[in-house]
Amino acid sequence: MDKYTEYDRIKKIAEDKGAIVSMHKEINYGIQFEIKKEDEKGLYRIYQSKKGIKHDLSQLRSDKLKSLFIEGKVDGQANEDNDTDKKTKSKETKLKDYDLIGVDESGKGDLFGPLVIASVYVDYESYKKLYNLGVKDSKTIDDVKILKLSKLIKSICEYSVVKIRNDKYNELYDKIKNLNKLLAWGHARAIENLLNKVDCDTVLSDKFGKEELIKNRLMEKGQNINLHQQTKAESNLAVAAASIIARAEFVKELDNINKEYNIRFPKGISHITIERGKEFVKKYGKEELFKVAKLHFKTIDRLK
Repeated sequence: MDKYTEYDRIKKIAEDKGAIVSMHKEINYGIQFEIKKEDEKGLYRIYQSKKGIKHDLSQLRSDKLKSLFIEGKVDGQANEDNDTDKKTKSKETKLKDYDLIGVDESGKGDLFGPLVIASVYVDYESYKKLYNLGVKDSKTIDDVKILKLSKLIKSICEYSVVKIRNDKYNELYDKIKNLNKLLAWGHARAIENLLNKVDCDTVLSDKFGKEELIKNRLMEKGQNINLHQQTKAESNLAVAAASIIARAEFVKELDNINKEYNIRFPKGISHITIERGKEFVKKYGKEELFKVAKLHFKTIDRLK
């Protein structure tokens, strides 16, 4: 057991309880890293000597942060024969935070506007930059900041965007007849496009269906990757970065539609969405909905 292996173990304990853990930095005789949860943060230090591993929680300061590790039994040297660790390792493959491609979509639940899928490659250097930028799930960020962050992420990372505008979306859905299969097609294209730019064998996406849905739609390069899907994958910085780029592209495209038709289309689905849709139909006709809305949504019947 070394300090880096211990870092991975402590990181998993913290992240399983909703905390955010930074990359480690070298210090005299060990490493240190920052742990954040909600409005509190502190430093965790791991020292390594001939006598073994020693954990220093003194700089965490708050009881909230220290309590993350009560069950982890991290005081002193970690037990290499810990049965819980062995069971955890046998059940799942630990994904690294970097040297992987993250992929996510935006617009899936919005009646108006496109479906956008983005993929982002994150290596060690870009991981540090994204962490310092405060990159996180796009659902927690307002549109103004989304647009600014997206530009910064694009300047740091290799990425790919697949934008399925409404007319194309509706054509594809008519053929496929299944949203998860349509999502898988878009994810596969975003992954393949990025694999033409970077050499990477690990991909992580949010879980929306069976893994085979994406895998079966990948072409030659994509068939050799290790594809992982998990719920709340946005906790990974690569997926969070992809979610930000996808959302920024969705916001920009929706704004283009707003300007083209001189109507302010709301995001999501709500009473206001329906009223704005009725206004659109009255002004441009129901046939024109093909170009601005996702026609398989049940709500669409209320607009006609």
